[in-house]
Amino acid sequence: MRGEYTELACPFCDKGKIQCWHIPSISVIRRRPTATFGNTKKRVTSPDIWLIKSGCNVCNKSQEEVEKELKIKGII
Repeated sequence: MRGEYTELACPFCDKGKIQCWHIPSISVIRRRPTATFGNTKKRVTSPDIWLIKSGCNVCNKSQEEVEKELKIKGII
């Protein structure tokens, strides 16, 4: 399975550890043959996927609160 288990620092208290699963982006070249112009190639890149598995164990923030704050700060 693609991806890796990582721990991030809590965006609220910076002391707790947030457990998450990170699936990095992947690039694929899609080829579309045409009768007149040969092949048309297009590079398609998927976004990074972050799955937050837990909340903070120090400041007791929930999983949803942590995920929302990480997205606001641009970490995930």
